[in-house]
Amino acid sequence: MDCGNALELSTIDGDENSDTRTFSGSTSRWLKVLVNDSIAFGISHNESYTATLQSPPGMLFDLYAYTGDATAPNCLATAVLGSGDPESVSDSWPDVVLQDDSRWITFEVRSVSGQPCTSGAQWTFTVVGNTAP
Repeated sequence: MDCGNALELSTIDGDENSDTRTFSGSTSRWLKVLVNDSIAFGISHNESYTATLQSPPGMLFDLYAYTGDATAPNCLATAVLGSGDPESVSDSWPDVVLQDDSRWITFEVRSVSGQPCTSGAQWTFTVVGNTAP
Protein backbone atom coordinates (compact mmCIF):
# COMPACT_ATOMS: atom_id res chain seq x y z
CA MET A 1 0.00 0.00 0.00
CA ASP A 2 1.27 3.50 -0.76
CA CYS A 3 0.27 7.02 0.24
CA GLY A 4 -2.15 7.44 -2.65
CA ASN A 5 -4.08 4.38 -1.46
CA ALA A 6 -4.13 5.29 2.24
CA LEU A 7 -6.99 3.85 4.26
CA GLU A 8 -9.46 6.64 5.06
CA LEU A 9 -10.58 6.85 8.68
CA SER A 10 -13.74 8.71 9.68
CA THR A 11 -13.51 12.50 9.92
CA ILE A 12 -12.62 14.07 13.29
CA ASP A 13 -13.48 17.58 14.47
CA GLY A 14 -10.44 19.79 14.95
CA ASP A 15 -12.09 22.52 17.01
CA GLU A 16 -14.68 20.85 19.24
CA ASN A 17 -15.43 17.50 20.85
CA SER A 18 -12.61 14.98 21.25
CA ASP A 19 -13.33 12.63 18.35
CA THR A 20 -11.11 9.55 18.49
CA ARG A 21 -10.26 7.04 15.77
CA THR A 22 -8.24 3.87 16.36
CA PHE A 23 -6.75 1.35 13.96
CA SER A 24 -4.45 -1.64 14.47
CA GLY A 25 -2.13 -3.50 12.13
CA SER A 26 0.93 -5.68 11.95
CA THR A 27 2.83 -4.30 8.93
CA SER A 28 3.67 -0.90 7.43
CA ARG A 29 0.50 1.00 6.52
CA TRP A 30 -0.81 4.36 5.26
CA LEU A 31 -3.85 6.02 6.90
CA LYS A 32 -5.56 9.35 6.31
CA VAL A 33 -8.11 11.44 8.18
CA LEU A 34 -9.83 14.76 7.58
CA VAL A 35 -9.47 17.10 10.56
CA ASN A 36 -12.71 19.02 10.10
CA ASP A 37 -13.28 22.73 10.81
CA SER A 38 -16.65 22.19 12.47
CA ILE A 39 -17.05 25.76 13.77
CA ALA A 40 -16.41 27.75 10.59
CA PHE A 41 -19.02 30.44 11.23
CA GLY A 42 -18.56 31.72 14.73
CA ILE A 43 -15.98 32.26 17.39
CA SER A 44 -12.51 31.33 16.22
CA HIS A 45 -11.05 28.16 17.77
CA ASN A 46 -7.69 26.65 16.86
CA GLU A 47 -7.82 23.42 14.86
CA SER A 48 -5.73 20.56 16.26
CA TYR A 49 -5.09 16.84 16.49
CA THR A 50 -2.76 14.40 18.24
CA ALA A 51 -1.85 11.01 16.77
CA THR A 52 -0.08 8.25 18.68
CA LEU A 53 1.42 4.92 17.65
CA GLN A 54 2.07 2.11 20.12
CA SER A 55 4.45 -0.52 18.73
CA PRO A 56 4.05 -4.16 19.78
CA PRO A 57 6.69 -5.78 22.02
CA GLY A 58 9.89 -6.66 20.16
CA MET A 59 9.14 -4.40 17.19
CA LEU A 60 9.59 -0.76 16.35
CA PHE A 61 7.36 1.20 13.99
CA ASP A 62 7.78 4.91 13.25
CA LEU A 63 4.90 7.35 12.75
CA TYR A 64 5.08 10.05 10.07
CA ALA A 65 2.48 12.76 9.34
CA TYR A 66 1.97 14.59 6.01
CA THR A 67 -0.32 17.64 5.98
CA GLY A 68 -2.64 18.43 3.09
CA ASP A 69 -5.35 21.06 2.82
CA ALA A 70 -9.16 21.08 3.00
CA THR A 71 -9.52 19.60 -0.48
CA ALA A 72 -7.01 16.72 -0.56
CA PRO A 73 -4.18 14.85 1.15
CA ASN A 74 -0.62 15.80 0.13
CA CYS A 75 1.71 12.82 -0.14
CA LEU A 76 4.56 15.14 -1.15
CA ALA A 77 4.35 17.35 1.95
CA THR A 78 7.30 17.43 4.33
CA ALA A 79 7.01 14.47 6.68
CA VAL A 80 6.91 15.07 10.43
CA LEU A 81 8.37 12.17 12.41
CA GLY A 82 6.68 11.28 15.67
CA SER A 83 8.63 11.31 18.92
CA GLY A 84 8.35 9.91 22.42
CA ASP A 85 7.15 6.57 23.71
CA PRO A 86 4.61 5.88 22.43
CA GLU A 87 5.47 7.92 19.33
CA SER A 88 3.18 10.88 18.80
CA VAL A 89 2.63 13.76 16.41
CA SER A 90 0.56 16.85 17.25
CA ASP A 91 -0.31 19.92 15.26
CA SER A 92 -2.53 22.96 15.61
CA TRP A 93 -3.28 25.88 13.30
CA PRO A 94 -5.35 29.05 13.49
CA ASP A 95 -9.04 28.97 12.68
CA VAL A 96 -9.89 31.87 10.39
CA VAL A 97 -13.54 32.92 10.77
CA LEU A 98 -15.65 32.32 7.64
CA GLN A 99 -12.97 30.09 6.08
CA ASP A 100 -12.78 26.31 5.90
CA ASP A 101 -9.63 25.47 7.87
CA SER A 102 -10.05 21.70 7.59
CA ARG A 103 -6.94 19.70 6.69
CA TRP A 104 -6.30 16.20 5.41
CA ILE A 105 -3.56 14.49 7.41
CA THR A 106 -1.93 11.36 6.00
CA PHE A 107 -0.07 9.07 8.39
CA GLU A 108 2.58 6.52 7.54
CA VAL A 109 3.20 3.66 9.96
CA ARG A 110 6.64 2.41 8.91
CA SER A 111 8.33 -0.77 10.12
CA VAL A 112 11.82 -0.01 11.46
CA SER A 113 13.08 -3.08 13.27
CA GLY A 114 12.19 -6.26 15.09
CA GLN A 115 10.77 -9.64 14.30
CA PRO A 116 7.59 -9.89 12.23
CA CYS A 117 4.51 -9.62 14.40
CA THR A 118 3.36 -13.01 15.60
CA SER A 119 -0.01 -14.33 16.70
CA GLY A 120 -1.92 -11.17 17.39
CA ALA A 121 0.96 -8.80 18.15
CA GLN A 122 -0.11 -5.52 16.54
CA TRP A 123 0.65 -1.83 16.61
CA THR A 124 -2.15 0.52 17.63
CA PHE A 125 -2.68 3.92 16.00
CA THR A 126 -4.95 6.52 17.62
CA VAL A 127 -5.83 10.01 16.41
CA VAL A 128 -7.80 12.50 18.51
CA GLY A 129 -9.20 15.84 17.36
CA ASN A 130 -9.36 19.15 19.25
CA THR A 131 -6.32 18.54 21.45
CA ALA A 132 -4.95 22.11 21.62
CA PRO A 133 -5.56 23.93 24.92
